[in-house]
Amino acid sequence: MIATPRRSSRLIKQLLCCLSLLVLLLLPGLAQAEKHAAGVSVVAENLLRGMIQGVEGREIVVSRVSFPPHTQLPWHWHPGEEVFYVIEGSITLKRRGQPDALSGAGNARKIASEVVHTGQTGEAGAELVIFRVHTVGEPERYLVE
Repeated sequence: MIATPRRSSRLIKQLLCCLSLLVLLLLPGLAQAEKHAAGVSVVAENLLRGMIQGVEGREIVVSRVSFPPHTQLPWHWHPGEEVFYVIEGSITLKRRGQPDALSGAGNARKIASEVVHTGQTGEAGAELVIFRVHTVGEPERYLVE
């Protein structure tokens, strides 16, 4: 059978439709894999940010943070105090030189200024409200190796 221009055009259109459908079917999985590979799986929403009256140059930041299951943050420290409250799920606080501390829904923990730490979730993930006090103009966190 000899391919005519009309038949070739129809074949190309059908092939493009099939490829488009395949991309649409695979795209959510690829996006999720890329999201996890890039470490962008944690979602944070700042609820409040403001100056602390009577304490010059210091501010408070209150955030709601969602951690998916089996997530570990990079090791880091904050230039100010940090307090978190677990709304749901659980998270393990890991601090260098200290025992791990598991916190479940209803638990709160304080992390002192400049303490190197990370958080790791298990099967359920975690929802936290985090309160941070730090110097205005400084980064909220510093990553470490």
